Amino acid sequence: MTMGPKGFALAVRMERDALLYTFANPQGGSAVADRLAAANLTSLQRIEVLAAIDAALSEAFYTLLRALDGSASLGGCQQAFKLNGEGGEIIADGDGRLEAAAWETFYGSGG
Repeated sequence: MTMGPKGFALAVRMERDALLYTFANPQGGSAVADRLAAANLTSLQRIEVLAAIDAALSEAFYTLLRALDGSASLGGCQQAFKLNGEGGEIIADGDGRLEAAAWETFYGSGG
């Protein structure tokens, strides 16, 4: 299976979604789920906390994808990285395609 920038961004989004699901599931077994349960939040508070976690995950993954494409810094250093799939297809090389795919996947009509 080949994976270009759009497929890579979508795979990252799927991981973000899976993490959010695990965090929100009281029986998920994650440290986040355990801490949410221990906080003994009201239903409304829980919804708000999960919305904040949702936003934080989106921003973190989006920023990481942008950093790979060179449009954001990673640890204080901004540079483009070359990222290729197993079949040699270019996922990121600083040309903005991964950044564009990430924006569409996380914040555009695909998000």
